[in-house]
Formats: sequence, C-alpha cells, structure tokens
Amino acid sequence: MAPPIALPARRLDAADLSWATLLLTDACADHPVLRYCCSEPDAPAQRTWLMEQLLRFGMRFGRVYTNATSTALAIWVRPGQSVANGWQLLQSGFLPAALWRLPGKSWLRLRQHLGAAARLRRASGAAACHHHLLALAVSPLHRGQGQGRRLLQATLAAMQATHAPCYLDTQVPEQLPFYQRIGFRLTGQCPASAGTDTPLMWGLVREASQQSMR
Repeated sequence: MAPPIALPARRLDAADLSWATLLLTDACADHPVLRYCCSEPDAPAQRTWLMEQLLRFGMRFGRVYTNATSTALAIWVRPGQSVANGWQLLQSGFLPAALWRLPGKSWLRLRQHLGAAARLRRASGAAACHHHLLALAVSPLHRGQGQGRRLLQATLAAMQATHAPCYLDTQVPEQLPFYQRIGFRLTGQCPASAGTDTPLMWGLVREASQQSMR
C-alpha cells in the first residue's frame, strides 16, 4: 500500500467526483480511445460517463490525486488490481451499467480496447507487483506549466516508496518523450483491434530503483 503523500498532492474521495469528472472529461476531449469508443450521436455523454467510471474505479482499487490548485489529476491502481479484470469491473458497478449505458458498437470497441490493454501489459512484463498509472490529466487552460510533471513526480515518490515498479500505457505518441524523461522505459506497442481506425497503444515501465527526474 502506498504511504500518505505529502503536499502539493492531495488524495481525492467521493466528494471530489463531480468536479474531477468535468476536469478529466475536458482534458481528454480529443483522446484517441474516446474518439474510437464513443462514436455514436450521444458520444459527449458517453465520454463523460466513462471518465466518471474511470475515477470511481481508481478511487475503489487505487488512489486518485490532484495538485494544490486542483488543475491536474493522476489516477493510480494499486498492485494486484487490473483495470481489465472482469471481477473488479463487476464490483465497481461498471460492467452492468455499461451494458445499458453504451450502445453495442461502443461497448464492443471498449471491450476490444480493454483486452488489448491487458495483453500489452502482460507483454510489457508488468506483473501483479506493478503500480498502474491509468491517467495523468491537466486542465487545458493550465497546460505547458509543468503541472502534470510535478504531480506525476510527487505521486511516483509515494508509489515507489514501497519499492514496487510502475507501469502505464498511452495512446498518444507525443506523450512518449515526456514519460521517458521521467524514467519510464518503452516496452511494446499494439493496436486495440484489427480495425484500420484503431488507435495504437504503447506500454512503458519504470523500475522501482529509479529516482524521479527533475
């Protein structure tokens, strides 16, 4: 279990869910996976719902942190948990709700993405001992100020105080240099499915022995 984290990071709870959902939805408006999975007429509502579920999952099976100004979020899942694990999805209430909340095409694409993410995690060597960074998001109005980097470094310090490695996957190739500068190593890539419009995913691992880079 990760130790309590010092400021400038604060752990979120259920009372933060409303504003955090809005921030995450705004920050991820053009995310490749959301464009791929939410393609129906009510796509904006689907994206908001999915971001809320992602936060709920992080709060239940890990920790969600924000910075001092509440303009950045980091969602971590603790070792031994898996975002693509059917039992966790059932426990969190996501699976039964998704069956009626998402149209058939969106649900199928989301299942494909979750399955591909699980395969990439295994291929990257990410085991049960790894902390998993599900999302790092900064409000669009506050990008370019180093807020995401500082929050990530603060939360990494807490995660790796337990001497456990960390894993993440990203579907945004422009983010790869950012994570590599902070000590993550590229371990593999794969598509979410066989479709031609499928976003690629890249897996990255950060060993427990590494120190946060400034």
